[in-house]
Amino acid sequence: MHKNQRVADMAAEVLARQARAHAKQTGEAFEEALERVLKTEAGRQLRELRDGPDGGTRAFQWQGGLTRERRRERVQSAWEQFMLMEAELRELVQQKESQLV
Repeated sequence: MHKNQRVADMAAEVLARQARAHAKQTGEAFEEALERVLKTEAGRQLRELRDGPDGGTRAFQWQGGLTRERRRERVQSAWEQFMLMEAELRELVQQKESQLV
């Protein structure tokens, strides 16, 4: 990734690299290989990045935003897990107390 590289450029480079590798393996023309790559799930996601609303964003800014979003998701997931464990613990304590009575 280059300092001023846009998300669209980064995605286009990856698609081209994958298409070249596929063309080399299969002997297909680059255009045919690119079409095959674009039909895969990874290719679809890269096309969305290339053509989507984040395409003009600088790649380093976009990746920084992803890092923050992933961190928030991990914290939220950890909190939800904690709350589930707390609820399970309360339920176990209640069951134990009812057995002692």
